[in-house]
Amino acid sequence: MYQTGVYFGRFLPPHRGHLYQMIEASTRCEKLVVVISDNRCETEQICREAHLPLITYKLRKQWIAQQVQDMPHIDVRVLDETDIPAAPGGWSEWAQRMREVVPEGIDAFFAGDRDYDSTLAQYFLDSAIELFDPARSRYPISATDIRRDILNNWHYILGPARPFFSKKVLIAGTESTGKTTLTKCLAKLFNTSWSEEVGRYYASNYLGGDETIYTDEDFARMAYLQAEQDYHAMRTANKVCFFDTDALVTDYYSELYMGRRNHRVEAFIDAAKYDVVLYLQPDVRWVADGQRLNGSQDRRERLNDRLLDMYREFGFGDKLRLISGDYNARLHEAIRIVDSLLGLKVN
Repeated sequence: MYQTGVYFGRFLPPHRGHLYQMIEASTRCEKLVVVISDNRCETEQICREAHLPLITYKLRKQWIAQQVQDMPHIDVRVLDETDIPAAPGGWSEWAQRMREVVPEGIDAFFAGDRDYDSTLAQYFLDSAIELFDPARSRYPISATDIRRDILNNWHYILGPARPFFSKKVLIAGTESTGKTTLTKCLAKLFNTSWSEEVGRYYASNYLGGDETIYTDEDFARMAYLQAEQDYHAMRTANKVCFFDTDALVTDYYSELYMGRRNHRVEAFIDAAKYDVVLYLQPDVRWVADGQRLNGSQDRRERLNDRLLDMYREFGFGDKLRLISGDYNARLHEAIRIVDSLLGLKVN
């Protein structure tokens, strides 16, 4: 058994084939160092070509570290090669950087292909080179394959990385437009997770049901609790995750109840977080549930205009899909939009 082994790669993104090789390598050495090689310029280009947000080395380190966090003999580190000349000219600098990243010495490199055999042998004379499953017989996948088709290769992506790649659908609107019910229906139909509206239960859970005693701190806390709940929903998402409201709605209610918007809440507003916003128009029957403000149609329309203006102000405009009609029509239109988002072809 080797003392210290190294398994390196871009892991852009990390997948089950990578994990298989990590686990296999970890059984052959006392300590396995997983080294994430990152050239920021190349990473930006790769992600841009794949029409993906930037997958930073920090994200990749988080994902792999979470996956192996209960395996203390596996350590995850980063080798920044942004300032190293491109191969084949920069191998000497890369080798020196690798020795700095793994100063305890490298007894063996573990690799999944033969591309680096001769180069590693040249620059690491005292290190063994162990080749493992170069044919990818158990997990016939590459990071390139995944980047080309995220959703159809979903089962290969490591669990901690899936929130980054899942589609995010926000269901928004004013009171009594069916947001909560539609959110749950969509999540169940698409066999995935959803995040409920924290503000709906906040007063009963923390204020004894008295909505007259809200403070600015309460709305800031709502936004934080909503963000935490959203995060946990995304961790179990199956290709798509649904969100019943967001921080912008919390800010909207701060304006209604407190007479002012809340800058601490607005720090949580992020249009980039969502792929699409299903915005429900207030043209269904208003239903009193003991927590709603006013059911007059004139007021509903004015509040609806205000909320829409806020969404546009914060950069959601091109993601808004206005949905109206009865509950059945809303459901079918929402399904059609989500199907399109996922690239599903349904007759």
